[in-house]
Amino acid sequence: MNTANTPEEGVTKFLLHWTPAAAPDQREITTLQDWRDVFFARQLIGADPQRYGGIGFGNVSCRSTQGFLVSATQTGGLPTLSAHNFCTVTGWDILRNEILARGPQPPSSEALSHAACYAARSDIHWVFHVHSPVLWQAAAQLGMAATPLDAEYGTPAMAEAISSIIRNAHLPVLLQMAGHEDGIIAAGNSAAQCGALLLEAVLRAQLSSALRK
Repeated sequence: MNTANTPEEGVTKFLLHWTPAAAPDQREITTLQDWRDVFFARQLIGADPQRYGGIGFGNVSCRSTQGFLVSATQTGGLPTLSAHNFCTVTGWDILRNEILARGPQPPSSEALSHAACYAARSDIHWVFHVHSPVLWQAAAQLGMAATPLDAEYGTPAMAEAISSIIRNAHLPVLLQMAGHEDGIIAAGNSAAQCGALLLEAVLRAQLSSALRK
């Protein structure tokens, strides 16, 4: 078992207990791969030298019998993902800022935010985290709920804020991570609902931005 705790922006901040293991084989991985490809094609997931210092951004997950499946850390720049680019988060403690995971690679640095969604609602089965400057900037105008500005990504404060919003929300839900530049989360009980809600919101934000020019 490996233990890591790194504070830098764009990488894992929580205490990680990771056990190297075989790639997960749940059938839901295909759906995660398909939606992740959609988001990558629209630059909602990726890695860009001009954004965030070139650090990869965006990740996808779904609930599983063991916890939840999530894309691995720093896979944002890959055009497509294989099963080896996913791992299973098997446990978490939000207050202690800890994640337990197993798989070929460690989980996304946003795993705690995903965990907060699943912990808040048993009817949430899919979570998509993307980065969209245009949607993030239009969040208030579009009436999106937002986490506090001082809640940083990968921290208990962010996870608790996400849980608080989602606990009372109508699903699927879209929220702005105000303390995490361009960060957006979509959560719901189906991948299609989450994906459609997210893409529609991006389109509305783009149209609104174009009309203001």
